[in-house]
Amino acid sequence: MAEKTRKFVPSVLVPSDDLVVVDDESNEQQPHAGEWVRFRKGVPLSIMRAMTGATALSELGEGMTPEQAGDAQALLTDLIDAIAHQILDWNWTDEDWQPYPRPADHAAFVDVLWQLEDYEMRWLQSHLADGAKVAKN
Repeated sequence: MAEKTRKFVPSVLVPSDDLVVVDDESNEQQPHAGEWVRFRKGVPLSIMRAMTGATALSELGEGMTPEQAGDAQALLTDLIDAIAHQILDWNWTDEDWQPYPRPADHAAFVDVLWQLEDYEMRWLQSHLADGAKVAKN
């Protein structure tokens, strides 16, 4: 039997230096300066659907019905799962400079994403499109 080789997955490495947060004293902080995330190339329809639905529901804000709030939670769960699938690798660290777990174990990695700050998740979501860019020859 022939030995299986790992399939090549097209990807793009995105530096995290542009993730900037302003603290309470109006100082700009770069919590992931010098760090990076490697995204799969391309954005699946599942992510686009979850992003579109989450945006539509978030516009309702306080006026959400309990059913819509449940829908929003389900869409957020789907979105985080999809983002976890799109991240092939990263070298992010927490506030104590301890490395976050790598994405090899999908279920554990999803748990890590649920623990991130909202600005970190927004950054990841906004950079998914970097994986959709096609290099010009």
